[in-house]
Amino acid sequence: SSHLLVGAPILIARPPARASAAMAPEGEGSRLMPSTGGTDPDNNGPFDCHGNGCRASGTRCHSECEGRHLDEVESTRWDKDERWRYPRKPSVVVTASRDMGRTASTWVFNAVCLLYRQAHEACDSYWLRRPSPAKIQERLQTGAHVLIKTHEWTGEMSQRDFDEVRPLFSHVIVSVRQGFPEDPDWMKVSTHVVHFEDIVDEGDVEGRSGAVRVLRALAEHLGIEGLSDGDLRAVDYELMTLPMPSAGVDPVTKLWHFHKRRGGRAQPA
Repeated sequence: SSHLLVGAPILIARPPARASAAMAPEGEGSRLMPSTGGTDPDNNGPFDCHGNGCRASGTRCHSECEGRHLDEVESTRWDKDERWRYPRKPSVVVTASRDMGRTASTWVFNAVCLLYRQAHEACDSYWLRRPSPAKIQERLQTGAHVLIKTHEWTGEMSQRDFDEVRPLFSHVIVSVRQGFPEDPDWMKVSTHVVHFEDIVDEGDVEGRSGAVRVLRALAEHLGIEGLSDGDLRAVDYELMTLPMPSAGVDPVTKLWHFHKRRGGRAQPA
């Protein structure tokens, strides 16, 4: 959201427990490898923010902080025993929607992050109001996938600036909802569309809820391999139990205190 709460507390979410994930193959010829092809500083790089801002921005953390906010689970990627993998060719994934569009775009952003996590693929997530080639190239240096949450660029960037950065996006996932206006500029370049109605569909199809079916489609679109239905149900449960901040915004999940969620989930067996 673009709502700014001056002086609002910045809250770091407690990471949910991670279920055992199926491991996609790695090695020569695979899309994954056991170590970064870039330079991934041990949670102390120029974009790493721990609530006090990052060296790259020179400012304190705030509600539209563009730093990297790794939680405790993501910070285990430097522990070899945890067996995180890096992509040979990192993706740049944009999750976009209208600001305050009520399309569950923050759910989609966290879904992408947790799908990569469930597959043990390193992913750095960011909020960027105005993505640019320089901002993206700088963030790709870690060798991890780059996930960007953003809203409409019209009025924030020129068409020329957008056309310059657009080729860097490998995936553009747009969230929509019936009865709410779509963002026409993001829709023109979307590679995948997530419908709010599908996420909240409680109907069971072949043992899968609507949310799990959406997660399966997202994983396939992103090229994430090796995730079972059990893995997807674990991600669905984590999405439904992410802590809501009592005030302000959580810089890890980008959830605001006014966000709401529908229904609940039983913990997967």
